[in-house]
Amino acid sequence: MTSLLLPLFLVLVGVAFWAGRMSVGGPTPVVAPAAAPRELAERDAFIEQLRELAWQHRDVAPELSTIIIDEITTHHRRLSGPDA
Repeated sequence: MTSLLLPLFLVLVGVAFWAGRMSVGGPTPVVAPAAAPRELAERDAFIEQLRELAWQHRDVAPELSTIIIDEITTHHRRLSGPDA
C-alpha cells in the first residue's frame, strides 16, 4: 500500500503542473473590430453635444459642468497628441 503512494503522488503532481500550465495560456483575446468612420463621427457629435449641454446648464451645477468639460477637453488633448 505504501509503495503505491509515491507513484500516485508523482502522478498527482504532474497532473497539477500540467493543469497549471494549461490555465496560463487561456483563450486568445478577442480584438474588437475598428469602428467605422460614421460611428466615430456620431460619437464625436455626441461628445460635443454633452460639452455644449454642460456649458449651457453650468448655473445648475457649476462644479459638475466644470468637471465634465475638463474631462472632455483633457481626453481630446490626449488623443490629438503632442504633434497635433
